[in-house]
Amino acid sequence: MQGNTGAIQPENLSVAPSFEPALLRKNNYAFVDWIRMISMVGIIWAHTPGFAGAENYFMLDNVPAYLFLMDFFKFGVICFFMISGFLLAGKIHREPPLEYFLRRFYATFLPYIVAFSGVVLLFAFKTYVLQMAGDLTVGEYIIDMFLNSALWFLPSYWLSLLVIISCRRFLDHKYFGLLLLSITMGHSWYFAYSSNAQSHVHALFAFILYLWLGYYIARANLARYFQKISVATLVAGLVLMYILCSLESVAMWRNGFKEPLSILRISNQFYSVLAFITMMRVFQKPLVSKWLKPRSETFGIYLYHMFPLAVLVFLLKILSKFGINTYSLHTPVFIGWFIVKFIFVYLFTLIIVKVLLRINFGFLRTTESTPVADKV
Repeated sequence: MQGNTGAIQPENLSVAPSFEPALLRKNNYAFVDWIRMISMVGIIWAHTPGFAGAENYFMLDNVPAYLFLMDFFKFGVICFFMISGFLLAGKIHREPPLEYFLRRFYATFLPYIVAFSGVVLLFAFKTYVLQMAGDLTVGEYIIDMFLNSALWFLPSYWLSLLVIISCRRFLDHKYFGLLLLSITMGHSWYFAYSSNAQSHVHALFAFILYLWLGYYIARANLARYFQKISVATLVAGLVLMYILCSLESVAMWRNGFKEPLSILRISNQFYSVLAFITMMRVFQKPLVSKWLKPRSETFGIYLYHMFPLAVLVFLLKILSKFGINTYSLHTPVFIGWFIVKFIFVYLFTLIIVKVLLRINFGFLRTTESTPVADKV
């Protein structure tokens, strides 16, 4: 590649330079696996309550304590969009836009279809074999899974990526970021603060901003500026932002808002971005573990954590027949059981993914040229 290979100066981003920062020419970033792993922990943390009896958390004897607990990992989704955008920055300008999008789509679509089909088959088995009929038919369940389930991330990512690809020529313009910010703020008002508030899974364009922001951080090589901030300062700021985020949740709950734990709360968006920056700064050494392999396992954990969650529901029903109640309204007991359930789901999912990778099932294996890191 010809020309200057230094970092893009932020003030020059509006001219859409033809060179890439040196950072993007490297194929391994120590913090990427850390962010991926911790964010996935947060996503499973957030999904466990809906399958473990916490949908009526407002009946607990200490709701604020529960809200503080759930807000701790609330940065997971936004950090995933940001890390996807960060990895996107080194590749998006190297090939035709449509070709790039289709390659990314096909790399994630087949694993998604396999996992999605497995969940539907599990539902059909429960309905027609175990005679545990629910409120939905199989057809209705498929639609509900696509629109409302924990697997919402990939369709949203595909849409966000399509927008980013279509607007590739504007990505280095700051005003494009401001436009995306205004769109996200509109979604925040509607999905978190208005009387129409509902799940973030329906906020189709809310997270494009964070795909772009990850891209911007990489293109402008902002990591070099983050390195100048002391770890103590970032951690202190993150703790403060977490407290403010949780206090907003408590205030929203007390004032009757429908989604007091919404990802799109303003405070949570700040908390998530600061968590991303802090992890970039703190994790300077690669994750070395014989057991945890985030580069190859994270995508599978996302796709298959629905299965242990479904198994968890079944096990809890069995336990209830023996008089073991995991739905205590006494908050300390509830939190204790919640942590046990979370550990079960995470470890079970990890084992499933390791087995699937070992037997090469579900299109989860990738080559170095198409790493899982680049998928999600």
